[in-house]
Amino acid sequence: MLYAVAAPVQAVAYGLPLIGALLLPALQSAALVALARFPWPSIIVFAAAGAVTALLIPALWLPWPWHVTGMIAFVVLVVGAWAIHGWKQGLAAYLVPAIAISVPAVSEISSRSLATWIVAVSLGAIAAGVGALLSDRIRIAGQLTRERAVTEAETERRLVAEERQRIARELHDVVAHGLSLIQVQATSAPYRVPDLGDRATEEFADIARAARTSLQEMRSLLSALRGDDESAERAPQPTLADITRIVAETERAGARIRLDMPEPPPAPTTVAIAAFRIVQEAISNAVRHAPGAAIQVSVGAIDGALLVEIQNDAATRDPSSRAGETGHGLVGMRERASLLGGSFQAGPTPAGGFRVSASLPLSATTPEQEPRR
Repeated sequence: MLYAVAAPVQAVAYGLPLIGALLLPALQSAALVALARFPWPSIIVFAAAGAVTALLIPALWLPWPWHVTGMIAFVVLVVGAWAIHGWKQGLAAYLVPAIAISVPAVSEISSRSLATWIVAVSLGAIAAGVGALLSDRIRIAGQLTRERAVTEAETERRLVAEERQRIARELHDVVAHGLSLIQVQATSAPYRVPDLGDRATEEFADIARAARTSLQEMRSLLSALRGDDESAERAPQPTLADITRIVAETERAGARIRLDMPEPPPAPTTVAIAAFRIVQEAISNAVRHAPGAAIQVSVGAIDGALLVEIQNDAATRDPSSRAGETGHGLVGMRERASLLGGSFQAGPTPAGGFRVSASLPLSATTPEQEPRR
């Protein structure tokens, strides 16, 4: 808009050559547009264009060397530079154009040039004051926005911590207590119940062993939920070799299961934990939803990724009444794979069974394990 007014005014009223009337206001307008990103070049270009304009304009009866559109552009420049960039750029936007544009009038000082200079300098000073006020308001608004964001983040972290503590208390009071009771009863069963027999004694020993393992993992989970990172790190973490253990435990429990993992491939801790949990949850789902079905577990490394596959045949007997309930097992497995940048697939097989497969990059790390800066 300023260019649309300045170009015809300078060409018609001030007699500026056409090329100058088109180019010089365009340079000043472009300087105003670029001021936010390039303050120093914009100030220099604006001052240079203003000085050339003053040199080319004949000394007529109109205001000179500061014309009306030039004064308006000057005010905009000073206010913008001071408000956006601070006092250094604002002071430069005030002094550099004021000096550059006034130089052509030094050789012809008159009441007309002196009056326009006084008006321009006065308007510039007012613009500097306005820019300073705007700069303070922008700075304070930015500080308030940052403080509000910090407060919201702290509030969110506090709420998350409180929820984690609540979940940890519930797990400790309900689940951990139940597992402890199972372990105690299974361990003491051979002493409390006479004539159990070797098979029943072995079954109770497996139950007690599974309960102890679950309690250890529960304590690690509780430490993580409570934010006790040191305790969580000291707790033993499952490895790929532990897949052999859970397959053996499942087989001792009466399931038909086979493992194809000739030798556990080397894998980062995060990948090994994710693979173990996926296998553990998939076997649990197969036992629960397809009782009596044969289960095949395969683990191996191909092309820089750890491939895990668990497939079960169709059930040979009806599942329990709660087996059809929808849980979060598949969602959790998918999230574990996604967190490591891997892929996850699960679905029924043509033969009526179910297949779960995951591909986990062996170079993967979770966001929590990235180097802290």
